Amino acid sequence: MDNVQQQKKPRDVSGCNNPMFGRNHSQQSKEKMSQAATLRNQRYKKALDDAQHHITMDEFLSNNPSIKEYIKTLAQRVIKEEINKLVWRKQQNQRVFIPL
Repeated sequence: MDNVQQQKKPRDVSGCNNPMFGRNHSQQSKEKMSQAATLRNQRYKKALDDAQHHITMDEFLSNNPSIKEYIKTLAQRVIKEEINKLVWRKQQNQRVFIPL
Protein backbone atom coordinates (compact mmCIF):
# COMPACT_ATOMS: atom_id res chain seq x y z
CA MET A 1 0.00 0.00 0.00
CA ASP A 2 3.08 2.22 0.22
CA ASN A 3 3.44 2.41 -3.55
CA VAL A 4 -0.21 2.95 -4.23
CA GLN A 5 -1.15 6.59 -4.18
CA GLN A 6 -4.38 7.28 -2.45
CA GLN A 7 -6.82 9.49 -4.27
CA LYS A 8 -7.54 12.75 -2.54
CA LYS A 9 -11.14 13.38 -1.75
CA PRO A 10 -12.47 16.57 -3.26
CA ARG A 11 -12.92 19.32 -0.73
CA ASP A 12 -16.51 19.73 0.38
CA VAL A 13 -17.59 23.22 -0.69
CA SER A 14 -21.31 22.75 -0.46
CA GLY A 15 -23.53 24.94 1.67
CA CYS A 16 -21.80 26.78 4.49
CA ASN A 17 -18.40 25.36 3.42
CA ASN A 18 -18.56 27.37 0.21
CA PRO A 19 -16.35 30.47 0.45
CA MET A 20 -19.08 32.51 -1.24
CA PHE A 21 -21.78 31.32 1.18
CA GLY A 22 -23.87 34.22 2.47
CA ARG A 23 -22.16 36.77 0.22
CA ASN A 24 -23.34 38.59 -2.89
CA HIS A 25 -21.53 39.90 -5.95
CA SER A 26 -21.10 43.68 -5.99
CA GLN A 27 -22.83 45.71 -8.68
CA GLN A 28 -19.44 46.37 -10.29
CA SER A 29 -18.71 42.64 -10.47
CA LYS A 30 -22.13 41.93 -11.97
CA GLU A 31 -21.55 44.57 -14.69
CA LYS A 32 -18.10 43.17 -15.46
CA MET A 33 -19.49 39.61 -15.80
CA SER A 34 -22.33 40.92 -17.97
CA GLN A 35 -19.90 42.70 -20.32
CA ALA A 36 -17.72 39.59 -20.59
CA ALA A 37 -20.77 37.46 -21.43
CA THR A 38 -21.94 39.98 -24.04
CA LEU A 39 -18.52 39.96 -25.74
CA ARG A 40 -18.40 36.17 -25.61
CA ASN A 41 -21.84 35.94 -27.26
CA GLN A 42 -20.85 38.43 -29.96
CA ARG A 43 -17.71 36.45 -30.79
CA TYR A 44 -19.74 33.24 -30.89
CA LYS A 45 -22.34 34.74 -33.24
CA LYS A 46 -19.61 36.14 -35.51
CA ALA A 47 -17.93 32.73 -35.66
CA LEU A 48 -21.25 31.14 -36.65
CA ASP A 49 -21.82 33.75 -39.35
CA ASP A 50 -18.31 33.23 -40.73
CA ALA A 51 -18.77 29.47 -40.74
CA GLN A 52 -21.88 29.75 -42.88
CA HIS A 53 -19.99 31.43 -45.71
CA HIS A 54 -18.90 28.57 -47.98
CA ILE A 55 -16.30 28.86 -50.68
CA THR A 56 -15.62 26.46 -53.50
CA MET A 57 -12.45 24.40 -53.71
CA ASP A 58 -11.34 26.47 -56.72
CA GLU A 59 -11.69 29.68 -54.68
CA PHE A 60 -9.76 28.14 -51.80
CA LEU A 61 -6.94 26.89 -54.01
CA SER A 62 -6.68 30.14 -55.97
CA ASN A 63 -6.20 32.04 -52.70
CA ASN A 64 -3.68 29.48 -51.38
CA PRO A 65 -1.24 28.45 -54.13
CA SER A 66 1.01 26.64 -51.65
CA ILE A 67 -1.92 24.35 -50.75
CA LYS A 68 -2.37 23.51 -54.42
CA GLU A 69 1.27 22.39 -54.63
CA TYR A 70 0.90 20.44 -51.38
CA ILE A 71 -2.12 18.56 -52.74
CA LYS A 72 -0.20 17.69 -55.92
CA THR A 73 2.78 16.33 -54.00
CA LEU A 74 0.48 14.47 -51.60
CA ALA A 75 -1.38 12.86 -54.51
CA GLN A 76 1.92 11.84 -56.11
CA ARG A 77 3.12 10.33 -52.83
CA VAL A 78 -0.11 8.36 -52.37
CA ILE A 79 0.06 7.07 -55.95
CA LYS A 80 3.69 5.99 -55.46
CA GLU A 81 2.79 4.18 -52.22
CA GLU A 82 -0.08 2.33 -53.90
CA ILE A 83 2.17 1.31 -56.80
CA ASN A 84 4.80 0.08 -54.33
CA LYS A 85 2.15 -2.01 -52.53
CA LEU A 86 1.04 -3.57 -55.81
CA VAL A 87 4.63 -4.35 -56.79
CA TRP A 88 5.30 -5.91 -53.36
CA ARG A 89 2.21 -8.10 -53.66
CA LYS A 90 3.28 -9.20 -57.11
CA GLN A 91 6.76 -10.07 -55.77
CA GLN A 92 5.12 -12.11 -53.00
CA ASN A 93 3.05 -13.96 -55.65
CA GLN A 94 -0.17 -12.59 -54.23
CA ARG A 95 -3.11 -11.71 -56.40
CA VAL A 96 -3.08 -8.09 -57.43
CA PHE A 97 -6.37 -6.26 -57.83
CA ILE A 98 -6.21 -2.92 -59.55
CA PRO A 99 -9.25 -0.76 -58.80
CA LEU A 100 -10.53 1.11 -61.80
